Amino acid sequence: MTHSNPYGSTASLRIAMLSLHSSPIGPLGTSDTGGMSVYVRELSRWLGAAGHKIDIFTCAGGAAPETRLYPNVRLIHLGHGSDIKAARENWPEFLPDVFKVLEAYARSRHREYDIIHSHYWLSGVVGAMAQARWRRPHVTMFHTLGAVKNRTCAGEAESQLRIAHERWLAMSADRVVVAAPREMDNLIRFSHARRTHVSVVPCGVNLELFRPADRIASRRHLEIAPDSDVVLYVGRFAPLKGLDRLIRAAGQLRSRFPKLHLLIIGGDGPQAPSSLNLIALAAQLGLADAVRFVGRVEQQDLPPYYSAADLLAFPSDYESFGLVVLEALACGIPVVATPVGAVESIIQDGVNGILIGSADDGAVAEGIARILAQPPERRPGNRQIRATAEAYGWQRVAAAVGDIYESLLEAHDPAQNPPVMAPCAGGLPN
Repeated sequence: MTHSNPYGSTASLRIAMLSLHSSPIGPLGTSDTGGMSVYVRELSRWLGAAGHKIDIFTCAGGAAPETRLYPNVRLIHLGHGSDIKAARENWPEFLPDVFKVLEAYARSRHREYDIIHSHYWLSGVVGAMAQARWRRPHVTMFHTLGAVKNRTCAGEAESQLRIAHERWLAMSADRVVVAAPREMDNLIRFSHARRTHVSVVPCGVNLELFRPADRIASRRHLEIAPDSDVVLYVGRFAPLKGLDRLIRAAGQLRSRFPKLHLLIIGGDGPQAPSSLNLIALAAQLGLADAVRFVGRVEQQDLPPYYSAADLLAFPSDYESFGLVVLEALACGIPVVATPVGAVESIIQDGVNGILIGSADDGAVAEGIARILAQPPERRPGNRQIRATAEAYGWQRVAAAVGDIYESLLEAHDPAQNPPVMAPCAGGLPN
């Protein structure tokens, strides 16, 4: 299917990609920038490589009004960045204005879109407004569900406002994309989505960037002793990530593995409350010399950290997928993980990692010990481990999502399908 378009050439599809609260070029590992940002960036990159035209719209960060990221891919900043956090609880005053800016931008540049693809519920609300006004198919991806977070994670509860909107969007969007069968089950159970309107498309990994490398050379580069037992963590410092229990597990392992070295990548900086709490915990457990808080690391600089590690620890309470698991496997290192998101279908116990039955400190410690106690020569080889990640290239992800777009457009008739009512236009529908 091809469409004429405002770019002056013939392209397969013109896609408005909405990622309002998190920029695809934001600082990874901070509170609002994680796997979703990587997903939006890489999906857009490979859709662009396939000939589609993608405009990514965001309100996050201080990017230029318009930036060319890749061939056929632009990042457009809509402003309102200082208000984006408040919008989670104050959406009536914020999201309609975002849509007005989005609509004005498209109108002023004579741009029309074939597909709207939103990420996270805030973007989904604006995507619903665009769906109603433009009469175009709306694809949404929540990345996490508020109802599931409230059931599985300690800490601050997600609002009923978010949960209600996720339920409404699950029923009103033309298609909901999820990254794992477990998340589809969650969506149907908690958000009442129709199974026929949900598509499972696994996330991907950059197989060119993440590849096995020499461990000793990587440790030398990072100034890590060659005989250390290196456990790596990569991610945000949110409570649901389980980083506190990983540090406590390291405390249990220290006597058995005196050369234990825990590398922690991510966080909002050394003075952020979440960082200070974890630094204090490590000190209380006598681990100040064994735990290294690296801070933020750009994605292109991550491979040496993976290659230097004996394993990646992934002790999360809840994930919709788990991108860093694929990055580690692509670099040939095993993963110790809870069976969240797609992890249970990716990790083959004893082959490319260890699945731990529960996320308590002792189970995490035992899973790590199972790998560290093995002599290196008896562990699975990095090529064997990498092979389990090679089916997850981003090009395949983009092809699968592109097929969803095509199927929706083939079935879409704006003359016969009245637009959905956007929540902010008349209140949340029953």
